Amino acid sequence: MVHQATPQMPLHVTFKDNAVFEDYLPGNNALAIGTLRQALARLDDHLILIWGAEGVGVSHILQASIHDLQLQGLATMYLPLAECLEFGPEALDGLDEVDAIALDNIELVSGNAQWQEAIFHFYNRMRDSGKMILVGSNCSPMQLPIELPDLKSRLSSGLTLQLSQLDDDQRIDWVIWKARRRGLVVEREVAEFLILRHNQNMKELVATFDKLDTESLAAKRRLTIPFLKQVLAL
Repeated sequence: MVHQATPQMPLHVTFKDNAVFEDYLPGNNALAIGTLRQALARLDDHLILIWGAEGVGVSHILQASIHDLQLQGLATMYLPLAECLEFGPEALDGLDEVDAIALDNIELVSGNAQWQEAIFHFYNRMRDSGKMILVGSNCSPMQLPIELPDLKSRLSSGLTLQLSQLDDDQRIDWVIWKARRRGLVVEREVAEFLILRHNQNMKELVATFDKLDTESLAAKRRLTIPFLKQVLAL
């Protein structure tokens, strides 16, 4: 019987239950997401590296991948290095017992020889056991500021997928789509106003939309242009 690893253990790291593929509008990333989901279904890629600039949703997609693998009955772990570096490479101890692990923010081990060495050996153990590692990065494998040549080579050896920013029209579609998923109606002119007057990367836009959703619920008001101006001080 396979036991699923509790994603928050042992370090109580951030893991969002709503970070699923269904809550991500692919836009021009549809091909990359489709390729990723096929790879997760086949389980024959030992390394998948997903990269993109801040705000494109790399962390969301890594967590969505973990959710998908859990639904297949696999023991999994999501490990954002941004939250774990302070614990030292010992944070990896025992984690090669899981079937799949997602290591996020891999670029943060730049300049840290101990972490790089530990990840290199961890990767080898996972690969030799036929298990899967997913890696999140803010740049391509060849651009990673990793000083350990063997680790950099390993990170370049698997399936590599890039996520790109949505354009303005796609971000407008995202606002309308996100509102609909929450049972709200946002007119296109309202979404256009938000994007053209308060344009942000997707990470910031998600936070802004959450704020608008909360404020509209508290005030019992629809998301209109006057309401956006009031809440966002535009």
